[in-house]
Amino acid sequence: METLELKDNVAKHWLAGLCICSARCVAEASGATESRKWSDRFTQSVFEWLAVPEHARQDLQDMPYGEAANDMLLLMLRCKRVDEEIAEKDRSKSSLSLHIASDPGSLYSGLLLTCIGLCEQDMQDLDIVNQGKDSSYLRPLEYDARSRAAAFVIGDWLEMPPQFVGVYEARIASGLEHAADRSRLGDAGARALDQEKQRKWGWRKYLATGAGVAVAGTLVGVTAGLAAPLMVAGMGAVGIGGLGFLATSGGAAMVGSLLGAAGGGVIGQRFNTRLRGLREFYFTQLPLALNPGEPRSHSLHATMFVPGFLEAAAATSPFAPVRGVMGLDLGDAYTLYFETRELVALQTAFADFVRSSAKSAAVTAVLTKTVLGGLLGAFTWPLAILKLGQLIDSPWSVGIERAKRAGNLLAEVLESRAHGARPVTLVGYSLGALAIFTCLQELDRRKAYGIVETAVLLGMPVDSSDNASWNACCQCVARRIVVGFSKNDWVLAFLFRASSFCANLSGLSGVDTSKVFAAKPLARRKVVNLDLSPVVSQHNDYLDKLDDVMLEVSRLL
Repeated sequence: METLELKDNVAKHWLAGLCICSARCVAEASGATESRKWSDRFTQSVFEWLAVPEHARQDLQDMPYGEAANDMLLLMLRCKRVDEEIAEKDRSKSSLSLHIASDPGSLYSGLLLTCIGLCEQDMQDLDIVNQGKDSSYLRPLEYDARSRAAAFVIGDWLEMPPQFVGVYEARIASGLEHAADRSRLGDAGARALDQEKQRKWGWRKYLATGAGVAVAGTLVGVTAGLAAPLMVAGMGAVGIGGLGFLATSGGAAMVGSLLGAAGGGVIGQRFNTRLRGLREFYFTQLPLALNPGEPRSHSLHATMFVPGFLEAAAATSPFAPVRGVMGLDLGDAYTLYFETRELVALQTAFADFVRSSAKSAAVTAVLTKTVLGGLLGAFTWPLAILKLGQLIDSPWSVGIERAKRAGNLLAEVLESRAHGARPVTLVGYSLGALAIFTCLQELDRRKAYGIVETAVLLGMPVDSSDNASWNACCQCVARRIVVGFSKNDWVLAFLFRASSFCANLSGLSGVDTSKVFAAKPLARRKVVNLDLSPVVSQHNDYLDKLDDVMLEVSRLL
């Protein structure tokens, strides 16, 4: 792994401290004891990446955790600004910012390779394996969700666009896949593959393979690792040279483990649903590129969508159009389907209930006096609407139970790393959000941390004052929990009309983080409430207006 060329030792020491304190903030926000062990491993990787000398490491290892680490980051930022002011007055001096930001490519590439765990020891171990010795020397690559969260925090402190993380992840993934291809096919086969790609797509498309991200109004293109002219020096074209050792059988195994290629990933898995009380539980993959047939490499992170109810005649995933939403970096995207017959029946029941309710003049009073007026606890539902409850109560109750079972099975799938040893973002609406919420609690019970980076929970039917459950979920999510709610969702309010916590539903009012995470200020910042009231007026809108909903969500990811 290439070290970042920082000739100024002060800049090197400052950057190392920034990375370590950022990681310790992420670890403390989790609250899990195992997260501190992860931050210690991350610290050692930073030392190697920046080639921090032994005599300078002790001070950095003594950096604080928690709020104290956040205070240290604020102090370091003030020092940087003072340094910039001095450099501006005295042109003969260069600032910390100039040293660090002069080569963002090497900065992000080195940081992300550090997050993946590619260090000198891994290279030496792989050399041993390739010499025909025991393969137990080889440690699989792993991209911990907490490491990705730390990369975002570090970039934020350095005032870098958050899209840079996805840009350089795409470059690295492309290079890793190319190295693995050379291992499987041999040099001659890899050259033939390159020539076929060139012939089929033309140089312009061929060199544009990968991701393109709009940053500050400028389109940043990511060059694919499949282009032979750009891969002559291993992965040097993307600022991560020195990794030619991956083009070996051992290297291919490491890449396959990281990207979920081994065993076909979640698409190739067969799940034992009978023991979980489910008939259906399977994944489909969204196209890797917006345009069908356009080549694109896999990603260093994945997104799993979980719908809460479905249209009967839908031929594709309801999330299929979401990849085109501006600002969303989905990586490898999958849709989880469970009990589709019940979810279709629930959608039909919703539609019938709303249509029948609209015929009653009393529905106007409901909308104005209950959900919109915030008087749920004091309002008595009109008899005309209560009679319609039979349309949705039964399918909703069945759906609640099946969603919880699916969530427990999803936790088992994630713990097995069928999606690869990489971070995953979970997105769900309605019962899909409930399945994710259940999954996160099960992951916490299993102490399976560092898997989920972000969770997006839209219109979720869960008590927002259940402190224990929310704290468990927070421990399993490394970066952010987005709670989407709508004060206008009178259908969700009606479904919980007999429940004592109706007024505290997260899908109606979000989460009061000051109460739920009263003793955990860093965890409090991890949970973000998103008011979707201007978009969602009833529960069906989470499906009918999914594009608009995800556009709002994209501003927080």
